[in-house]
Amino acid sequence: MQIIWISGSTSQIKRINITGLGLFKIAAVTCFAFILIGVGIHFFGFRIAVQFKPDLAREMGGVITLQEKEEIESAYRERLETLQSQLSKVSDQIGKLQTIKDRFTELATPVPIRSRLNDEGGKGGPHLPIQFNPKSKGSLIKDLDTSVDSGKSLVKAVERLEQNWDRQYRWLSQLPTGTPITGLTGLSSNYGPRVDPITKRLAQHPGIDFSAPPGTPILAAGSGTVMRAGNDYAYGLFVEIKHIDGFVTKYAHARKVYVQQGQAVTRGQMIAEVGTTGRTTGPHLHYEVRLNDSLINPIQALAGRYQAPTNQ
Repeated sequence: MQIIWISGSTSQIKRINITGLGLFKIAAVTCFAFILIGVGIHFFGFRIAVQFKPDLAREMGGVITLQEKEEIESAYRERLETLQSQLSKVSDQIGKLQTIKDRFTELATPVPIRSRLNDEGGKGGPHLPIQFNPKSKGSLIKDLDTSVDSGKSLVKAVERLEQNWDRQYRWLSQLPTGTPITGLTGLSSNYGPRVDPITKRLAQHPGIDFSAPPGTPILAAGSGTVMRAGNDYAYGLFVEIKHIDGFVTKYAHARKVYVQQGQAVTRGQMIAEVGTTGRTTGPHLHYEVRLNDSLINPIQALAGRYQAPTNQ
């Protein structure tokens, strides 16, 4: 392609040859110039906007000033420190709850096996408490990561406590530590030597007696399996339940029995009713506890629940 240019004053003729490569070069130079102009306008325009019109800069490109950045970081750090402080308090409260739980567990554990309460094998290692660093001077991101990691450790610790507490609860629920009779009742006769109510002679009493009206529900003192449920001259209608750790409980003088041999029962389940069957002078529950085939004082399993009477 050729363009002819004729000058009016000098009548000169100029010829300009235009090729495809030439057009491409012109277009490339033009585009590059526009790009440079756009970059310049963007750069200098935002710098001016950030300095004089920060709101406009935020709307156009999400740009904030250094002062605003520091204010935002300060606000988030304040929230982070509040969260860290709350997590530290939660950690302390969990420790206090563990102490209270241990005290109640000790009270609820029968005296003869109290030594097994914390028999979980050897433990040790360095003391590394979970820290949340509420006054850290590190970067916000680093402190946030540290807090997240500490929070995860706290959650894992709580999960382990939950499993441990649940295991101890299931263990305690199978021990004969619950009351074997419903309602407000008192002990009419203690374990050990006493004057027999029928022969009036000194004799060994193998359990404790709960005075109660006929028909009063008799409850399983702990979860277990019924070993025997039958009738006996001395005990009358009775139930024997086998528990964990070598415990066996016996409930005698019932007027009616609701369980049978081999049946699983749960703590607090009604297994019979108070009656006058067997060798007795009146309605009451005769309650015995054996540990590894040896009689023990049931008060040792019901520690703190009743005040034992003086046998006569």
